[in-house]
Amino acid sequence: MIAWWGWLLIWVGLVLILVAMLGVVAWILFRKAMVLMKDLSDVVEKTSILDVESEKLSKPQVAILTEMVEIRDRHEALKRQRAEVKLARHERRIARAKTITKRDASQMRWPKEWS
Repeated sequence: MIAWWGWLLIWVGLVLILVAMLGVVAWILFRKAMVLMKDLSDVVEKTSILDVESEKLSKPQVAILTEMVEIRDRHEALKRQRAEVKLARHERRIARAKTITKRDASQMRWPKEWS
């Protein structure tokens, strides 16, 4: 049988281990919180450029109050712009494909078994 002072030593040891573990966990959480605060301050600095005064913002254009011709012209201009971008992208891809696939067969060194 363990004496009463043995049980007391065991429980004191367990409590000290618990306090030490809680201290380590608290220190780790504190360090993570400090890193989080630094990251949040960086995000606030980066998003501060988005804070503009309301006078500088463009006023929304209400489609109900504009003429149908104006809306149609705007829509057609957007369609033309998208088509131009699409065509330019297509031409760049074709030009790149031509540079990749262009080979001069007379300059190639073919294996002797093929002739």
